[in-house]
Amino acid sequence: MDQSTRETMHPGLGVVAVATDFSARSDRAVRRAALIARDAGARLVLVHVVDDDQPEHIVAAECEIAETALADAIREHAHLAGLRCVPLVVCGTPFDGILQAARQQGADLCVIGSHRRAFLKDIFVGTTAERVIRNSPIPVLMANIDPALRYATGLAPVELSDVSVQALSVARQLGLLPRSRVSILHVYDAAAAGMLSYAGVRKSNVDDYLVEIRVEAVRELVRFLDPIDLGDLDYSTIVKEGIAPAVIVDVAGELRPDLVVIGTHGRQGAIRLLLGSVTEEVLRRLRQDILVVPVRDA
Repeated sequence: MDQSTRETMHPGLGVVAVATDFSARSDRAVRRAALIARDAGARLVLVHVVDDDQPEHIVAAECEIAETALADAIREHAHLAGLRCVPLVVCGTPFDGILQAARQQGADLCVIGSHRRAFLKDIFVGTTAERVIRNSPIPVLMANIDPALRYATGLAPVELSDVSVQALSVARQLGLLPRSRVSILHVYDAAAAGMLSYAGVRKSNVDDYLVEIRVEAVRELVRFLDPIDLGDLDYSTIVKEGIAPAVIVDVAGELRPDLVVIGTHGRQGAIRLLLGSVTEEVLRRLRQDILVVPVRDA
């Protein structure tokens, strides 16, 4: 192992699982996972799921074809050369099979391809990607962009909670935060300004209120980041007023980061229904790679 590889290894990342259905979308995921595994010195598990809701002889035939295809990919693809690769074919529904394989292999990170984007209306809820992210106990990376290069810039929206703290910490431990520059974004709500205006409060007083609430938002972000150990991470902060999903999408469009890091509540049992409006909207609309870090509720 050369010096450059040794310097990029991360003890928090030992096994990377990546799902493939042999499509172009999943090929991006495999190449991104391979790049991450190579940097970390991690084992790479290539997972293909065969739908078991069909006649047994078809399931057996598809399993055999998939095993051959995975073995050929490991042997022939340059981006997999030299990696510790484990081909794995499992039977079941796609999202459950991916999670089952990641769990069995002790994966620290699961990489998936982008969801299919519908014409005119982009429907994310109910896709394999959404179900994997919603049910995964480990971080999930949705690979949307060309994985030829390592991440150079990143965007981390924070809601000033333990969820955001853990998302930043886990991304850093996994070595996924870009080495060059990360923008930490805090979106605050000034909805009361509209109510004040509606109530007939003088414009100068409303303006004073907007200044005060922005100053306080900046202070809150400073207080939030102060105790967090971000090591030598080179980051800047952005504070904006508005509705969180829309602002995150707008800022991502302006900055064009390679990676967006976001935390989400990992609720268990019957109350685990949706990812939450912010995470869901980000996943549905952004075209960057997105790392979702689940944080389990007590």
